[in-house]
Amino acid sequence: MSTVLALITNLFFSFFFPNSKTFLTPLPTPTIQLTPTSIPKATIGLVGDLGLGRHITSTARSKNDFSRAFSGVGDWLKENDFNLANLESPIISDCPTGYTGTFTFCGDIRFLPELAKNKFIFSLANNHILNYSQNGLVQTKNFLDENNILYSYGHNFENEFISKTINDIRFGFLSYDFITYPNQDKTEIIEAVKKYDQEVDWLIISLHWGNEYLPKPESWRIKFGKELVDAGADIIHGQHPHVWQAEEYYQNKPIFYSFGNFIFDQSWSYETSHSNIIRLTLTKNEILKQEVFPIEIQNNFRPVFLVSTTDPLK
Repeated sequence: MSTVLALITNLFFSFFFPNSKTFLTPLPTPTIQLTPTSIPKATIGLVGDLGLGRHITSTARSKNDFSRAFSGVGDWLKENDFNLANLESPIISDCPTGYTGTFTFCGDIRFLPELAKNKFIFSLANNHILNYSQNGLVQTKNFLDENNILYSYGHNFENEFISKTINDIRFGFLSYDFITYPNQDKTEIIEAVKKYDQEVDWLIISLHWGNEYLPKPESWRIKFGKELVDAGADIIHGQHPHVWQAEEYYQNKPIFYSFGNFIFDQSWSYETSHSNIIRLTLTKNEILKQEVFPIEIQNNFRPVFLVSTTDPLK
């Protein structure tokens, strides 16, 4: 109403007093309401070695419960858009009964619905995925495909690159095993990183590397991790040492040298039964937040949370 009155007043004075400026009432400045633009985000979980062999499968079978190994962290996993892990055992239909071998691992197929439910993406590039030969690897891939579980396996560049889009943010995955294949050509890996970096917003490289149980990464891994970032890698997801090794940020990109154990039956030391899992909140261009969640593996098969922290990004 005040706007209409001001308009009528201005018209009156401009018609009858064309030279007058004293009585003109200024029109109010219109207010424009802008709708805030929502920036697409994704929340991802990064965890370490997930082994379904030995005590993990035998315990699930004895209790007829294939969800219990995940129950301490299941809500956390489901809150993320996906969770990247190293699957440290093939999943086969004829996995032996009882304790499934000392260094020959396999997982029961009844774990598959739990893996899908908890939103896992897997690296299969590790030194145990061929414990039941190529047939075991083929079975594992087929079972994962049937349950719509993504996986990457970089040996000989078979199933080398996979991708997943979350809220218009595209993630790419490459994985390589330096334990089974210590002499593979690093130059070829760097060229693959350069190639696939052009296709995604975030390129995550899973690496099975390094000596077991060391508290710190070897110098060659530090050097190679940084070379991968220089080539275009955005996140380095390292595993195999079975203990946590502190990460570093290089060129604003996180290099996790070793996540340690996530679900694994190595309760003989504090270091092998305690680790961290990571949650990253990202946009297309930056990591907004990193959260660190310390875990303890209880009863030799079930991770549970201790406390959580939020790391300042470095």
